[in-house]
Amino acid sequence: MNYLENGKKRQQLDPLLQTYNIKGTVWFPARKINGSSTAIDNIFITKTTNHTISLHINGLSDHDAQILEIENTIVKKLSNNIFIRRDINDQSIQTFNLLLSYENWEEVFMEDDANISFNKFLNIYLRIFQACFTKKCINPKIVLKPWLTKGIKISCKRKRKLYLRTRDSNEKKYKISDVWLTVHRNSVWIRKTN
Repeated sequence: MNYLENGKKRQQLDPLLQTYNIKGTVWFPARKINGSSTAIDNIFITKTTNHTISLHINGLSDHDAQILEIENTIVKKLSNNIFIRRDINDQSIQTFNLLLSYENWEEVFMEDDANISFNKFLNIYLRIFQACFTKKCINPKIVLKPWLTKGIKISCKRKRKLYLRTRDSNEKKYKISDVWLTVHRNSVWIRKTN
């Protein structure tokens, strides 16, 4: 459904969405091809949400991306905190099993009170567990997109400019004359013309 047109389908959909307190956010053309513009890629959110939406031309498809920024949301921030984890491996598991098998459980079984018996069992078990599975401090180094080099960023910017020039122009010098490249979602087709 093209949200740039106020057609019958949109007049039926909007009241239905309003009953659930939902509204569309895309009111600008997100697809331009052969001189026509449509807004068929929409994002629906609750009316109470404060937001801004903008267009991002990625140059990979005839559909441009929409970036929706929602305010007043709590996002868990990535931190460089040190994590403490237990070092559990095959060798430590074997040692743990061996020490449990050598343990004399006599004082646990000789106790008449179930609570005292359980506490004695737990003390022995935890002592062996902590001895076998030692704590290890891990400092995570977060690297976001290490493959995205400066050269790739420059190439992407240039590709976007070329894409916009060919998409918005009808001049033949900007069009590929003997090969058509069609990009749709995750597929690319190359077709030779006669």
